[in-house]
Amino acid sequence: MRPPIGSFLLALLPALAAARPVSPAAAGESAGAGGVLALAVVGTSPTVYAGTAAGGLYRSVDGGEHWSLVEGNLAGLSIAALAIDPADAATMYAGTNGAGVFRSSDGGREWAESNSGLANPFVEALAVAGGSPKAVYAATDGGVFRSLDGGKSWKEFREGLADPFVTALAVAPGAETAYAGTRSSGIFKLEKGASRWAGASGGLGRATVRGFAVHPSEPSALYAATEAGLFKSTTAGDTWSPANAGLTSTSILALAIDPASPSRLYAATVTGLFRSANGGVNWALVETGSGASFFNAVAVERGVGGTVFVGGDGAVLKSADGGKTWKAVKLPPPPPPSEDEE
Repeated sequence: MRPPIGSFLLALLPALAAARPVSPAAAGESAGAGGVLALAVVGTSPTVYAGTAAGGLYRSVDGGEHWSLVEGNLAGLSIAALAIDPADAATMYAGTNGAGVFRSSDGGREWAESNSGLANPFVEALAVAGGSPKAVYAATDGGVFRSLDGGKSWKEFREGLADPFVTALAVAPGAETAYAGTRSSGIFKLEKGASRWAGASGGLGRATVRGFAVHPSEPSALYAATEAGLFKSTTAGDTWSPANAGLTSTSILALAIDPASPSRLYAATVTGLFRSANGGVNWALVETGSGASFFNAVAVERGVGGTVFVGGDGAVLKSADGGKTWKAVKLPPPPPPSEDEE
């Protein structure tokens, strides 16, 4: 069991409380899969994956219209993070709250434990670098672990981190610079070939970092979602500026950038989903029609007019028109536990 950190949901789900607040349903208070904590989109069809708080991993092969539970090792686990190899979309990683990292080499159909050397099984975030050697990073409340062999083995890599509790990760494409967001010491970055993390929080402070969104073609441009609002950097994290105009909450839970139109961003907050059409200069509330205001995950399909997916309590919402109209699809409940599990 992880150390308490004072979240209002600590009694319900300790593993989730450290990373971000979640609604009661998201924490699995109601029957079913619980809230969607992580989303991953593969291809332009697309295939979509949803990691849940209590029901394991779900998969849709028709762009989010229908969902099925991925059976096997991930069933019943709390899936807090998903990452796709940028050079090989068939290779995926899932980070769990309590069971470490799992890896799939067949597009998410089958998964195997990938925990050799991973001393902490509570994984908050994952990121994959596409360079050579191919590095995979796992964030835990005990620091960052890195694998240079596709997740077969891990080594602790926390030199330079002022706070070992790492809550967010990202890798800038092209530059292969890695970013780590922490619970109480802001952001750190690891440039390609460096042996230690360096502070990268100028103008941002020490707020808890919940996520990143990196520009797909400008590796020095990125955004950080924090408990103190949204911040933007155009200097590879050396300096940051607030980008909160129009947001009604500064508690940002998740963030995504449209790969085909990088000036368009989506931010999930505790008061709803917001969209920016001008690189975070201004934000506007998106009316999803679901009645929900609390979202934990957001992802955008690659390709022109990419479909947006948002994870809520036991459902995934999708919009194929840039957030103008939405459709909510409930996830099927996981099967009841067997007599051996009860």
